Amino acid sequence: MRLTTRDASIIETVNRFGQLGSGHIWDIHFDNTNKNSMDRVLKRLTAQKLLQRIERRLVGGNGGGSGQYVYQLGSMGHDFLGKRGKFTPAHRTVKHHILEIVDAYIHFIEAEQAGTIRILNYLTEPDAHLDIAGAKLRPDLFIEYELVGRGEAQSLWIEVDRGFESLAVIGSMVGRYAHAMENATRRDIETVPAVLFLVPDERRQRNIQGVIRREAEQYVDLITVKPARDFITTVT
Repeated sequence: MRLTTRDASIIETVNRFGQLGSGHIWDIHFDNTNKNSMDRVLKRLTAQKLLQRIERRLVGGNGGGSGQYVYQLGSMGHDFLGKRGKFTPAHRTVKHHILEIVDAYIHFIEAEQAGTIRILNYLTEPDAHLDIAGAKLRPDLFIEYELVGRGEAQSLWIEVDRGFESLAVIGSMVGRYAHAMENATRRDIETVPAVLFLVPDERRQRNIQGVIRREAEQYVDLITVKPARDFITTVT
């Protein structure tokens, strides 16, 4: 089976996130290309079982709205990446939380394409998870990037909040991040990232800001909350 460099990159990106909508794949791997070309590539990768198509996405998103197909790793993709054990599909249905994490990453891709930043590294779950001084940190996404023209490196732990978690659960998460910021050493991590909660609306933003003031007042500049739709201008 002969694969192009782009084929391999698509398979790797789908594997890293767990699921991607076709619009996400377009944004990451097919910039300024005819969309018919992407459709042919995805059809071929699916036929070869390198990718598995789940169903049509029912809601819109950064990648392009209703009618998108959602893809995850297929059985031959599992083998191509050298994964151990018997292949089982990662999910049976579309996982909208995963797709919203990818939406957040796409904002950084678009900022890079605009020449505002340069992405240095990113980690998804579970690779982004770590324990610091007894605090179990489970961010949805870690990203490190450089501000072009300013020579400044920035890093973020990102939590994509869909508004379903109770504020008590959010408070526990904030407490763990604050504990890590207070107690981290160079042995734990070279530079402690800031934390960014991405939320669906301003009401949720105000609620979580209140939790942060209560649980981690000394870190209100490092643990912030922004609406998911337009956060990128505040961090670039």
